[in-house]
Amino acid sequence: MKHRLIAAAGLAAVLFGAAACGSGGGSAASGGTISTAGDAKASGTLKVWLQVDAQTGWPDAVKAATAAFHKKYPKVTVQVDYQQWNNHLTKLDAALSGSTVPDVVEMGDTETTSYLASGAFRDLSKSTNLFADSANWNKGLAASCRYEGATYCVPYYSGSRTVFYRKDMFAKAGITKPPTTYDELMADGAKLDRKYGGDPKFSAFYMPGKFWYSALSFVYDAGGTIATKNGGKWQGGLASPAAIKGLTQWKAMTDKLSKASKTSDEANPQQYTVMAQGHVAMMYGLGWEGGSVAADGNGGNPKLKDQIGSFAMPSAAGSTAMQSFAGGSDLAITAKSRHADWAAAWVAAMTGTSNERALMRAGNIPNTTTLLDEAAKIPALAPAAASAKNSWMVPIAEGWPKVEKSLVLQNGLADIASGKKSVADAAKAMNAAVESTLNGS
Repeated sequence: MKHRLIAAAGLAAVLFGAAACGSGGGSAASGGTISTAGDAKASGTLKVWLQVDAQTGWPDAVKAATAAFHKKYPKVTVQVDYQQWNNHLTKLDAALSGSTVPDVVEMGDTETTSYLASGAFRDLSKSTNLFADSANWNKGLAASCRYEGATYCVPYYSGSRTVFYRKDMFAKAGITKPPTTYDELMADGAKLDRKYGGDPKFSAFYMPGKFWYSALSFVYDAGGTIATKNGGKWQGGLASPAAIKGLTQWKAMTDKLSKASKTSDEANPQQYTVMAQGHVAMMYGLGWEGGSVAADGNGGNPKLKDQIGSFAMPSAAGSTAMQSFAGGSDLAITAKSRHADWAAAWVAAMTGTSNERALMRAGNIPNTTTLLDEAAKIPALAPAAASAKNSWMVPIAEGWPKVEKSLVLQNGLADIASGKKSVADAAKAMNAAVESTLNGS
C-alpha cells in the first residue's frame, strides 16, 4: 500500500444545493433508506472513482463487482475512472463544487474526516445491513467512516504494518525463528547488534524519531489513546499514564536497537532502501515496503529476494500482537449523487465476501474481522492479519488534518527520541497542541 498524502479539504462553501435526489435511483432524503433491489428498466451511467491500485492490483475484482451489479441493473453503464493518490482530493473538491459528481469515491481512511464533517458523503446509517458482514467491519476502518454517531462510508480493504526482517542476518546471529513476544524481540535485537554492531549505521530494528505510526502503536498497545470526545469537546490522551508508558517503551526500543535519525521519519530516507543497503535487520512497515527491499530499482536489492521475512509486531503489553494503525481505504457515496441506489448496489458488490476474498488474494487485508482467520492462512498475509485484529485509528475530527499538517506529533516524538525533552514533558506538549487543534482553539 502506497503512502497517502493527507490533505484538508476546503469544502465549507461547496455543499449542498443539490442533494441526492432525482431520477435513476436514490432516496430523496440524503440519510434515508437506500434500496439495492434492482431495476431492469433503469438506464444511465454510474460514475465510480477508484484509486489506481485497483486498476493494477485487482482488476478482476472490479470486473466481478460490475458483473454482479449488472444482474440487478442490466441497462446501467458503470464508468470506473482511476485516480492518483497525489491529486485525487483536489479533483474531488472541484467535482463537489460543481454539478457533475462521481457517485462512488474511494478515500484513504485518514482522508475522510473533513468530508464527513462537511456533509460531502451520504449518510448510510439506515442502510448498513445492505453491506456484507457490516457488524464485523474492521474496527479501525469502520471508525474512519463514522462521525457524530452516523456512518458515511463502507470499509473497502485494509493494510497493517508488520515487522520485516533479514532471514540471513537472523541465521548468522544464531536466531532460528522470528520472535513471538516483546521480550524475545528485544533479546533478538541485542544478538543482532552484537553480531553486526561493528557497522556504525547498523540498526537491529530501524526506528526513526518521527515515525508516529510506530510510536502511537506503542501508545495504544499500552492502553492509551490520542484523544477522545467527551461532552462535545475533545480531551487529549497523550499525557495519560498509559500513553506515557507506551512512549517510554518506544523510546527504550529506539535507544537500544536503532541507529536511525532521531529527527527524521520512516520516509526520509525510505526505510526499505536502508534495509536493502545492508544496514537494517528489522523494520516496521507496510507490505509494499517489504516487497520494495528486494525490488529491482528504486533503491531495492534483488539479491535479497529470498531473504526478507515478516512477522507480527509483538505486543509490549503481553497480548499476541501489537495494535497496528488501520491504514486502508473506504468507499463512499457522494451526497450529491443522483443514483444512490445504484451506487449502494455497486459498493455492496465490491465489498461483498467473494470480492473481499479476491482482495485478499491480491495481498490486502479484508474489511471484516470474520475473514481474518482465512487471511491468516495465506502465508504472506498472516502477520498483517494478526496485527489487524485490534487496529487503531486517528480521532475522526474535522480538525485532524490540521494536527497532521502541523507536525506536532512528529516533532514531539523527535524531542523524545533525541532526549531534547523528557517523555512526560514532550507528551504534555503534544497533548495540549492536539487538544487545542481538535477543539478549534
